[in-house]
Amino acid sequence: MTIEFRSVIDAMMSTPNRPAGATPPPIRLSQNEMPWQPAEVITAAMTQAIGQTHRYPDYHRLAAREAVAASMGLTADRIAIDNGSGSLLHGLARLVCEPGVNGVYCWPSFEAYPAALGLAGASKTPVDIAENGAMDMDAMRAALTDETRIVYLCNPNNPTGGIVGAAEIRRFLQDIPSNILVVLDEAYREFVTDEPVEATLALLDEFENLVILRTLSKSHGLAGIRAGYSASSPRIAEALRRTSVGFALNSIAEAAVIAAFSPEGMAVAEERIATIVAERARIEAALADAGVSFLPSQSNFIFLHGDAADLLAGFAAQGVLARPFPNAGGARITVGLPAENDAVLSALV
Repeated sequence: MTIEFRSVIDAMMSTPNRPAGATPPPIRLSQNEMPWQPAEVITAAMTQAIGQTHRYPDYHRLAAREAVAASMGLTADRIAIDNGSGSLLHGLARLVCEPGVNGVYCWPSFEAYPAALGLAGASKTPVDIAENGAMDMDAMRAALTDETRIVYLCNPNNPTGGIVGAAEIRRFLQDIPSNILVVLDEAYREFVTDEPVEATLALLDEFENLVILRTLSKSHGLAGIRAGYSASSPRIAEALRRTSVGFALNSIAEAAVIAAFSPEGMAVAEERIATIVAERARIEAALADAGVSFLPSQSNFIFLHGDAADLLAGFAAQGVLARPFPNAGGARITVGLPAENDAVLSALV
């Protein structure tokens, strides 16, 4: 299948009933979304599911769990699925945290980690990331205390895009007490090229205290559906399923999950991911040639150094929306379609 690319101008002109001279819609590169609508096989499955929405979905989400498990080479009893991976990371905090215990995470990173710990009553210990935008695993080890019950590892890290390899994750797991739950958040794992995407899955058989989180928001363009999944030991997966809100995965989302992991759904996702990875490399090469400071990324976004306000102003002049991180010293830009990325480069080089 060949992916068709349209420029922002073409997309604007093809929009019906747009007044002459109207301002084109902004190029939304602030939310790390995929630029395509879901694959046809997914939209067809969701459309068919609409006709059955007078019935409750499968409480146990078995068909969806089996589809996920097959894609990972695991059994369905090791999978939990919920209303986005954010729901799962909150659920994990509730499982092991209470007032008086502690959770550790790198920073800057995904804002849901401190939120989940706070709601569970745990104290929070943020750890500075390394200069390359990845987690500083030595600093993470040093931050652990007798009260630590959970560690969130964002890999690749959001918003900086750096990655720690599976071998270093293994060493970290070997070094820490087994009563600490390690949540390896791999929301952007499919965009990794430094090592095989499946490299971390073998760790699940070595460490009972490891949970891997992934999502369909990025790789399959299903951010609006809210479907995320975890892989872990059967014991942890069952605990997550038992404590999840009943029917949190609605029937349309369940149909989307099953279709996404079909051969056709996976083929579309792989092609689109390859396009984003190629565009990421093109942007990084252009930035390097122009002397623009950035962090090399293993995700579908790039973190740019500089004054966040100045960066956003430059992007706004090109009609681009980016995400500022003033406390981290820059801004994050999502890798989009080629024409959208050209607008980004026009603002920077």
